[in-house]
Amino acid sequence: MQKQNVEIEERRLMPKYVEQQFIEAAKRIGLRVEPRADGLWRIEHVLADLRSERLACIRKYGKAGTEYRKVTFHKGVLEQDQHLDAVLMGPGHPLYAAVDEKLCEALSYGIGATALFTDPQAVGPYRLHFFEIGIKGKDSRGNDVLLYAEVVAVRDEGGQFEIMPADVLLDLPPHPQKFDQMDPVDPQPASDYLKSTYQLEVRQRCQQERQQFSAVVRDYLERSFKTRISKAQERYMGLMAELGERSEYKLAADEAKKYIDYLERSRKDRLAGLDRLQIARTGPVRHLATAVVLPPDAKLAEAFRQFGIEPDAESRQKKELAAMRIVKEDLIAQGFPEDSIVDVSREKLTGFDIRAQRVIDHTTGVTEVRRIEVKGYSRGNPIQLERSEWFKAQQLGDTYWLCVVWDPLEETRELIRIQNPARVLEHAVKARDMIRRYEVPAQAIDQHRVRTQA
Repeated sequence: MQKQNVEIEERRLMPKYVEQQFIEAAKRIGLRVEPRADGLWRIEHVLADLRSERLACIRKYGKAGTEYRKVTFHKGVLEQDQHLDAVLMGPGHPLYAAVDEKLCEALSYGIGATALFTDPQAVGPYRLHFFEIGIKGKDSRGNDVLLYAEVVAVRDEGGQFEIMPADVLLDLPPHPQKFDQMDPVDPQPASDYLKSTYQLEVRQRCQQERQQFSAVVRDYLERSFKTRISKAQERYMGLMAELGERSEYKLAADEAKKYIDYLERSRKDRLAGLDRLQIARTGPVRHLATAVVLPPDAKLAEAFRQFGIEPDAESRQKKELAAMRIVKEDLIAQGFPEDSIVDVSREKLTGFDIRAQRVIDHTTGVTEVRRIEVKGYSRGNPIQLERSEWFKAQQLGDTYWLCVVWDPLEETRELIRIQNPARVLEHAVKARDMIRRYEVPAQAIDQHRVRTQA
């Protein structure tokens, strides 16, 4: 249960992404969203198109209001006394759903399109195919229902495929060079790979969850109907006993027998419906778009080098592996069990490299959780955090740690731990839009080390 809660917290939608998506989408469709002096947002007029009955989202979420004077995307804001009247905007809100539907209509021409991006750390070109997958099932009445849907990225590098986090594109800057014409891209091999691997894993997971749910409901129904039928039978037998002496009990006895028959039929139908709930099958896989990702040319490589990004992929990988090993050894020295230190750098939608846990109170079972982003850099270079890493640091707060290892391949290596870097380094971080990174100067890292030691 604790493991599931930890993972749910990590994979929760980040408010920063939700806010950026909504603001940019609103601009695209012409909805005016204005910042307020208190840091929240204001929508003085909701477009009539966003309240139109023709929108599919209105049937599911209802119609949006005509105005919103105080809007936030951060749940914590609602806990402040001065913002109790604020509206939390996000997935599931009628206006958010309407804006999203209108944006999808406006961008429908881009389905299946291809665009160019660059990866500062790539040594060769590769492709990222984005797909929408679904898992379908049945409700208790046998109607088709969508159990699960997800956008998945598949990395295609020379015919070698790998499932990637769907938000990987957020960390890749667009390629500065424009091409009038590009070779057509065939996503079918990547689609076949996705169907035969990840989609089957998701289907199996969904089916296990449905089976567990069905077993719980079945146990409850069996107990419930057994009790109800037993009581109905007792009442019927009592009425039949009275019927031998008083004929006026016949109607009541007949009704009691009908009620028993009704309960038996209901029990059979309800249990039969549970068998349908256990069904989970793969749905269609839809290709959304493909990103052709190129390594930096000489000019771009020089620009990236100025930001402290190691141009030599082999050297960069050695530093990263050494830094990971150093941080793991440090965690063990701090008392974290080795089997509770997990490398999650390749998992989907994490935004950090290591998850470490340890029990700090064996009586109550209270557990400390650390989500750790590891950076191995040559001393003096600025630290580059990907957008997903910085946003995740903002979301997870004190449980997020930045561990910087200066010169991880040298004897003079040094490990610096920074808890809650989004708060501690907020004054020093700089957004580098060219490389889609957040840069932290080396001096800020070293100043934190001095303060920690002091």
